[in-house]
Amino acid sequence: MKLVKLNLTENEYANMYSQAVENGYASVPDYLRYLLFNAQPDVVVNYDELLKQFAKAVSQKKDTKEFKVRDCFEQNVWKNIDISARRNLGRMIMHKVEKDNWLSIVPTKKDSGNAQWYKRGDK
Repeated sequence: MKLVKLNLTENEYANMYSQAVENGYASVPDYLRYLLFNAQPDVVVNYDELLKQFAKAVSQKKDTKEFKVRDCFEQNVWKNIDISARRNLGRMIMHKVEKDNWLSIVPTKKDSGNAQWYKRGDK
């Protein structure tokens, strides 16, 4: 396998990552492979579906109690999501929250396991 290096400015990378997330890709390399070769990632994760499940769970929350991403999924569903896909999902959610003010949730803190906590409320 050959390695190709592409240098992007911070702004270019941020724009490319935004496009990747909007198109259901968790990483810039996966998105570029798709754009250049119409290639799908080796491990196919339906991030759009996971984001919809997350959004549905958040919309059903009636309080302002803090929560983690995993709290918005059934335990058996969460356990079946690969650890790298969980991390990617977390980054995608944080990106959408910070960029698009998604779901009227705000990040509050990170715990000792580096999990991001959120709460419903005004930005």
